[in-house]
Amino acid sequence: SLVANDLKKPLPQNFTLSYDVIVPENFTWGAKGLVLLLAKEKTAGVTESFISLKLRPGYGGADGQITIETKFPSGYASESNWYPATGFSNNKKYNRITVTVKKIEETLQLFIDKVKIAEYEKAIPSAHLFNALSFYAGGGDNENDKFYISNIRITKE
Repeated sequence: SLVANDLKKPLPQNFTLSYDVIVPENFTWGAKGLVLLLAKEKTAGVTESFISLKLRPGYGGADGQITIETKFPSGYASESNWYPATGFSNNKKYNRITVTVKKIEETLQLFIDKVKIAEYEKAIPSAHLFNALSFYAGGGDNENDKFYISNIRITKE
């Protein structure tokens, strides 16, 4: 797991968060996923609301999968959906994608390699401020089952 303790908190009201993910060739299909948790915590480790993105590579050139889970106040997004992570598989020596999350007012957008895969128009209260960011990969002990994260960027919109 990776917890961004030195993150300038809270994040801006409107922001873009992006990061690159690489998995090696022959990553075990279905072994585990890389979870990004973007949360508003009441106290350390106690989330009030969150966006959780779980990313898994596909197998043999097939698309991977990204699962979005959200929890926000009544009237906003509190659900779970999955989408294809196009181009993210385990068939190349290095399988790389860029994940981008945009929050603009109440809208939440998700991109894989600059292609919009999901948009929720009334997802998050516009004044909502996130104060916690972490990554976690669980399950699977195969040597190939590793996620490499780089180029984590947060920019104000």
